[in-house]
Amino acid sequence: MKYPDSYIRALKPIERERLLAEAEGPAPSARDVRTRLRERAVAADQASTMDVSLALLWRELVHGICYVVDDFFTEDRCYVVLAEAEGPAVPLEGRRLAILEAVLCGFGQKSVAIDLDLAPSTIALNARLGLKYLGLSCKPSRVHPLLMVAAKAGSRSDGTLAATVSRMVVGEQQLRVVALPRPDRRLFKVLPPAELAVIRLLIEGYCYEEMARLRGTATRTVANQITAVFRRMRVSGRSELLSRLFFSEGLERSFVPKLAEAPAASLAVAEPVSSFRMPLHLLSSVG
Repeated sequence: MKYPDSYIRALKPIERERLLAEAEGPAPSARDVRTRLRERAVAADQASTMDVSLALLWRELVHGICYVVDDFFTEDRCYVVLAEAEGPAVPLEGRRLAILEAVLCGFGQKSVAIDLDLAPSTIALNARLGLKYLGLSCKPSRVHPLLMVAAKAGSRSDGTLAATVSRMVVGEQQLRVVALPRPDRRLFKVLPPAELAVIRLLIEGYCYEEMARLRGTATRTVANQITAVFRRMRVSGRSELLSRLFFSEGLERSFVPKLAEAPAASLAVAEPVSSFRMPLHLLSSVG
């Protein structure tokens, strides 16, 4: 998937002279750095035996303790990579936090504007600024599913919902990898292949035009396929679809693990279970 303006932001800038002195060849592209980071993140997740409460994770994000540096998908799982914030944590609070949580929990921006007696443009602005605080540059409609579930768990103070967590080291910085199974796996036996393909892209955050270009079809065809899925699932949009996939008991059981069911469960962040050190010359093209 494409991630506009979201190349790995966690890696600390290093002076050009130091990079040139320690590099052993041409510096790789930002795409290469991102790919290697994600390969390490997947490997760390595969070795993980620890869980983290999604409500706790959300509290850490909105209190400025950590922030998102990358998010991505594999065929089976969805990932968020977090870095620890430097300096005193400044929490996200008040109306901006309320707006961000409402939007990520699936409430339409117009509905939130009516409830809070604010202009829709004010809601949109505060939602964007709230996402920027978390380290994200995407639109609210494209936020990673794991973060949407975390926001819902945090807003409901549901401390039982969990995701796997692991740690890895990049340069001098320690990162956390949080992961869940892809929610669209539940649709493999429900949707025909063409509709399943576009829904997987929708969940990954692609817009209709991007989906059409990737699939070599018309935007109208993509729109019709997504509308058909929404009608079949009885949902009105991406947020409601994700909520249904993650939490609906009608589609087997909840797709989000429970801490109470996990043998290694803990409300605290897990200790490191995997680490790596990326050569300094790999960081040269990352801001």
